Amino acid sequence: MTQETNWYRRFYGAGAIIKALSTALGVVVTGFLLIPAPLAAAPSSDLPTLTHSAPALLLAQAKKDEDDLLEKDDDDDDDDDDKLLKDDDENQEKSAGKDDSVEAKIRSDAGKEHAALFAESRYPSATTCGTCHPRHFEEWAVSQHSYAQLSPAYMALQNFINLQVNGTNGDFCIRCHNQVGMNMEERVQVSNLERHPTSREGITCIVCHRVANIYNKASGRVALVEGDLLQPVYGPAGDKELKRVLANRNEYRVVTKADEPGRKIHTEAIEFKQISTSTFCGTCHDVTLLNGFRLEEAFSEYRGSPAAAKGISCQDCHMGKVQGIVSGYHEGPAAVVGGVPTKSRKLTNHIMAGPDYSLLPPGIFPHNAEAQQLATLSEWLTFDVAAGWGTDKFEDNVPEGIKFPKAWDSIDARYDAREIIEYQLKRLAYVRTLRLEVLRNGYLLSDVKATRADRGGIDIQARVSNITEGHNTPTGFTGERLVWVRITVMDADGKVVFKSGDTDPNGDVRDNESAFVHAGEMPLDTQLFNLQSRFLVQNIRGGERERTVTIPYSTTALPFLRPTRLSLILTGESTVERNHRKGIEPLGHRIAKFEITGDQLTGKGPYKAKVELLAQMFPINLISTIQVVGFDYGISPRAAADAVVAGREVLYEENLTIDVK
Repeated sequence: MTQETNWYRRFYGAGAIIKALSTALGVVVTGFLLIPAPLAAAPSSDLPTLTHSAPALLLAQAKKDEDDLLEKDDDDDDDDDDKLLKDDDENQEKSAGKDDSVEAKIRSDAGKEHAALFAESRYPSATTCGTCHPRHFEEWAVSQHSYAQLSPAYMALQNFINLQVNGTNGDFCIRCHNQVGMNMEERVQVSNLERHPTSREGITCIVCHRVANIYNKASGRVALVEGDLLQPVYGPAGDKELKRVLANRNEYRVVTKADEPGRKIHTEAIEFKQISTSTFCGTCHDVTLLNGFRLEEAFSEYRGSPAAAKGISCQDCHMGKVQGIVSGYHEGPAAVVGGVPTKSRKLTNHIMAGPDYSLLPPGIFPHNAEAQQLATLSEWLTFDVAAGWGTDKFEDNVPEGIKFPKAWDSIDARYDAREIIEYQLKRLAYVRTLRLEVLRNGYLLSDVKATRADRGGIDIQARVSNITEGHNTPTGFTGERLVWVRITVMDADGKVVFKSGDTDPNGDVRDNESAFVHAGEMPLDTQLFNLQSRFLVQNIRGGERERTVTIPYSTTALPFLRPTRLSLILTGESTVERNHRKGIEPLGHRIAKFEITGDQLTGKGPYKAKVELLAQMFPINLISTIQVVGFDYGISPRAAADAVVAGREVLYEENLTIDVK
């Protein structure tokens, strides 16, 4: 049995059954990709493999192949399972030609509207705003806000959830990631290759600065004020400086009428005080599903925090000079209009770094006006960064017979693209330093010591602290946030006698969700210290079990996401699923404890222990779970997993030398 078939059996068994049941029940699954078989490469044959395109991998110079997430054989599986999956494979192969032609058309046609990127009438693009607000644009363009809609992992997750609950999750996820697209009534499942350019910008400028109503916890459902660039914007400072600019039109060379030639500018800046408050952030950063399940509680945590008691806002920590701590704000012009800066004022940093990082080719993210003008998203997917296109080394020795995609047939185009790529990689490297900054300002590893060291064994402990005042760590989507301790103990000969927090070949820690632990090929890490929350769903008999994605399969034969029938005042959460949080409260700590038994010791001391605190944006088992719906841009599960692992960060490292008495 081939590796591909074996891996497909392990991870697609459930998917094949779901597909068969969906067909039998008349559930029509729509989306940007059909289930590839075996999802080991991009669905379009004219696209190169995309592992090399993930910026995190480029920065790490990690080059792994595009094989499946598991590579072990399991010849003991039932023949019936093999037959079921074989039939599923055959059905997909029969439809492959038709699907490929549709996919090819999408890839060739989508994104051609980029020429109109700067002339939006309903929802102006961030690129348009960046003409006069270059600093704010550059900060936003590398931020998680600007990545919110582009993320292939989020897109796959929301499509998977809707597949599992028969569409009843609706636009719940995307309405927070992409208010513009939902206000434009775009389809929930459509690929980003087909979306309007401003829609692809996710949490773009107008999502905050065209909000006129006061909200509290709205789980991201907000109304945006429509209008072209001339219409009012909403901000913290009012229009005093704008009026001064408009009174000096010759100096700033601006116009305020649609039919006037010249640099157009918004005619009014309405003071909107809530935009400077934590409640404004809570509009999206507290997420409760319609059945009462509390998915994210960052704002709720903040409201009961020491920071809130002191009057410290979200903005004070996340939009100041230093990421993650109260550090004051920069001063400078909020705009540069016609080359002339406006008066100096308080500036907020729009990077707002966090734990997420991009899985996309650097030609697509960060947002870059020159990249958008040079090529469409589909064309950037075909630019082979790893091969060295656009470098002297490659271009001076172009392999004979190579056929470039049409967009990159010109050597000038390849050199232009390479220049953009190099700039993009520098931006990604910079924002990585800020990601580390905010994580290190949230966590601390300290007091690492051996509390016992004798022939009977060694006990080691470490203090993991939340050094923030504003919320728990981790916070937000805690069910997918890995923050864990990795410990390796070796004897004097370098032999590993103990380890915990290590990962399986897929990149998962050895917990209950590891595919290799499930298969019996690796032992469960019983001493794992991991702050990741656990999603628990209720079984039909009243018990609970962990789920990677919170869908209560066991309580109904046909899962629907239903509004709760009971008041949440008493229970505070859904009756069928809950988020078992393991994080640390503000200014709190947990003690990670590890025990090495006497049987594990070799007698060759002294022993050396390396203790590390690591962070990763989500586990690889999430990719394994949701891959049944495919990933946007034709990214394979293997490529996505490699990019996630490559973005993993070591926040702290401590080393011990232990003498056994």
